[in-house]
Amino acid sequence: MTIAQKMRAALPESMKARDAVRTSVLRYWIAQLTTGAGAEVPDAEALKKMRGVLKEAKSGQTTWSPEELAVINEWVPASLDRDAVAAILADVADAIKAAPKEGMAIGIAMKALAGQPADSDDVRAVVSQIRG
Repeated sequence: MTIAQKMRAALPESMKARDAVRTSVLRYWIAQLTTGAGAEVPDAEALKKMRGVLKEAKSGQTTWSPEELAVINEWVPASLDRDAVAAILADVADAIKAAPKEGMAIGIAMKALAGQPADSDDVRAVVSQIRG
């Protein structure tokens, strides 16, 4: 089941519970994750969109209420913490150190973390730590 399908399944329950916040958030994301042709976006893209909203909220640039953000957070798996990122990047630490530019080092790190839910700020901090 895709995230949009799971949200569709959860919608009637929130409507019966008369949970206005949850219902409106689910309706919003169902619409966002469904293309004009009725197809659903892949889960990876859906998670990317939701993580983007959560990241904006961390920086204070959001119109979402804390209750709405809590509902969104339920649908997004937890990101790796810095220790977990550092453990994964230990295998490519030599390549990160050898990279001539910071951007290239981050590119190497992101390739090593492909498919893993990692916050880019944490990756940048770990790469800086590895590069010394």
